[in-house]
Amino acid sequence: MAYYITADLHLSAATANLNRAFLAFIKSKQAGDKVIVAGDLFDFFVGIDKADPAQQTVRAAANWAQAHGVELAFIQGNRDFLLRRHEASALGLHLLPDFYVIAGPFGNVLIMHGDLLCSNDVNYQRFRRRCHLRCNQSLFMLLPLSLRRKIGAKIRGHSQQANGTRGDERIYGPVLRTIDEVLTRHHCNHLVHGHIHHYAHFSNESAQAHSRLSLGCWGTHYSFVKLDATGLHLVQAPLSSLLT
Repeated sequence: MAYYITADLHLSAATANLNRAFLAFIKSKQAGDKVIVAGDLFDFFVGIDKADPAQQTVRAAANWAQAHGVELAFIQGNRDFLLRRHEASALGLHLLPDFYVIAGPFGNVLIMHGDLLCSNDVNYQRFRRRCHLRCNQSLFMLLPLSLRRKIGAKIRGHSQQANGTRGDERIYGPVLRTIDEVLTRHHCNHLVHGHIHHYAHFSNESAQAHSRLSLGCWGTHYSFVKLDATGLHLVQAPLSSLLT
């Protein structure tokens, strides 16, 4: 039995290879394994859409996982924060909290998406707080799906444009003080996260942060962390290896 943590797949109707690769990734697991997608499973999620190819793929993966004794769990990211408990259940996913702790013989491991670590990005953190208000989410979900898609596409366009100018890691990257705070609060010394699309393994950044494993974005390559009795293992491989 092992945990497999990945993030930032950004599945959509336009990502046929990524969709196929995700299904293959799930089908490579064994009974008793647990897969955690730590945010941004979808490029942008504005509600259940049975005609959407990416959502069809996720449902197929969840159905296969359930039939073969594999658990498929999900933590909300900044692209799919509207994938709440009801929506997760409709897709066959088990929704986890923003901070999820796994206890191991080598120490406690904290799993999260990673956007909350970028605490110096004040504008984003303000936007995030507004978007996570239940009343705002409920009002948005009352809109017709077609209108939600248009609004989501507009927000996604602004985000892509802004990302092209975000080069200062002191503002847009993880903040060590915040890393220490969340690890201390959850009694952990190891952290696995995505969000920043930077594949890297950081060791002993502070007395609290013994290791930080940062997952890359799925594209030409994919990455995951395997967590088992032997420890934490950060892995990256060509996407093509899942498509053969």
